Order: sequence, then structure tokens, then C-alpha cells
Amino acid sequence: MRRSRAGLKEAVLRFFSPGSLLGPPRTRDLLRLYREYGLDPTTPHPRLFDSESLSHLRQDQLRALFKAMRVNEEHRVLSLGEGNGAVSRLLAKAVGCRITGVDLNPDLVSTARNLARVHGVGRLVEYLVQDVHALRLGRRRFDRLYANETMCHWRDKELALRKALPHLEPGAVVGIHDWLRGDRGGLDEGLRRLPGLGRLYPRGIWFQWSLSELAGLLERLGLEVLSAEDLTGAVDEGLRKSAAFIEALSRMADGRAIAAARSFREVLPAHFAWLRYGRIIARLPSRRPASGPRQHTAVQAPRGRAAGSRPTGRRSPRRRPGPPG
Repeated sequence: MRRSRAGLKEAVLRFFSPGSLLGPPRTRDLLRLYREYGLDPTTPHPRLFDSESLSHLRQDQLRALFKAMRVNEEHRVLSLGEGNGAVSRLLAKAVGCRITGVDLNPDLVSTARNLARVHGVGRLVEYLVQDVHALRLGRRRFDRLYANETMCHWRDKELALRKALPHLEPGAVVGIHDWLRGDRGGLDEGLRRLPGLGRLYPRGIWFQWSLSELAGLLERLGLEVLSAEDLTGAVDEGLRKSAAFIEALSRMADGRAIAAARSFREVLPAHFAWLRYGRIIARLPSRRPASGPRQHTAVQAPRGRAAGSRPTGRRSPRRRPGPPG
């Protein structure tokens, strides 16, 4: 299913709208939740992140990403596809750095701005309504860049990164968490094979690459890949625990929490076969080439490559078999 550019934008906006079945909660719902469960939003309590985001990579994995990126309070950080700001608020509270978050969805940006004040980090974060394929960041410069579970929705990953990289300082570090193509294909295929998941997730908004394809793109754009790690096993275990926890408290959980548990259960059979997860850490050279910006050969998006295949010369991560059936 191939959507037009306008159709893709509309589908993504609808899927991630606050208050939608699997979208982030509305501000008023979160304020009520804070009161009911005695959560102080100015703290980095893990239940805050779990409540505010349906990210499949949980707070401990985000902290591991920040640690691998060596973020400190002096850094200015750019976030592409920030969503409702849950990740940037966590980073601001944990490290104290300044973050600029970009997202296509104006409703999510509005929610992010409101919650930044509630969390006490309004002075450290700013949020812009922009498409990553057409960034307009002016003279802003950054020491770090992260993209958390968002590149799988970018139709032209090379274009988006080419728009962002000129705003990074020499030696800047890039951190990526993403949904990757599985051993048997991408999620569009998985949605056809798994009816329960197909009723929750839309088709035509998934542009998953393999771990090595993403790493290869970064290398071709002039970055040094420091690490590329498959996280599917850890995410699978974490989602099973999250679903079990919510189900154990089903009498206390609201409708959205029950929907979250259901979505976690439905996505589990897609793991390894049609959905993997990965983390990449990469770094720009410490100095610009004396002759000016390096010219790179255009990177072609993968088309029809066998699932799990990798560019020549890069080791494949150990693969686990897909789920039975």
C-alpha cells in the first residue's frame, strides 16, 4: 500500500493524535493521572514516562541511549520526531541540557509545550512544528541529535538527515532508536498476516530498514558508526512485563491502559519476523574537511532486498527465529 505524500501525512497525524486509541494521552488526562497516583511530574519517576508515552523502548533504554551519546548539561540537543515531549522531558530532568524537539503534529507539539511547564523544564526545551524532510532551524547549532522510534515513518531518510546534519557541530554524536524490518519483511506484511495487529495499526506508514542499512546510510553521510545493536529481545521482554503489569491491575486501569496492554500483546507475534528494534550511535568528524563539505553519493532506499540481508562487509547481528506459526 503506497500512500501519496499528503495521504501519508494525514495517516501519521491521525495515528499519533493525542487521545486516539494508541496515541499519547491528552494533557488533562495526564494531570488527572498524576493526582490519582500521587506522581510528582517534576521527578524522573519511571511511571511518568510509562504513562506519558507508548514508546516500545522504555525509560531504562532511553537512559542507556543518553549514556551512550555522552550527553551533558552543556550540550544543545536536537530531537527529530519528538512527539509529545516525553523523551526530551526525561533528558532535561536527567541531564539538564537544552533540547529542541521537532514534530510534524501540531497537537503533539502543543501537548509537549504544556507538559514542559508542568514538569518544570520549560526553560530547557523548545518545540517546533516542522516536517523532518523540510527542516527550517535557522542558525541553531547542536552538539547531539537523537531520533527515537520515528525514522521508520520517514519515507526519505537520507533527505531528512541531510537537512539536519548541517546544524550539528563537528564531533557531534547521533543516537537512534528505531523499528527495523524483521526477518520475513516489514510491518505492512505483518499486518496482513496478523489480523489482531492489523486492526490496531494502519498500513502504508512503515518504512523500516535493517540495522545495517541504517548504519550504512550514516556512514555514507560521513559519520563514524560507533555501535549498532539489535534490541529486539530486550524490548520483547519489556513489553511482556508491561502488558502483564497492566492486566494484573485491570480493575484499576482505565480504558487507555487496557488498550495499551492489548497493543503490546498483539505486537508480540510480529517481533523478529516483521519487527525488530535497534540502537545506533554515530559521530561526525571532529573537523570539517579543509576543501569544504564532503560530497556523498546518493543513498538508495532498499527495494526488494531479502529480509535480513546486509551490505557487504558488515557483520549481521545474531538473529533469533520468528515466533511459531
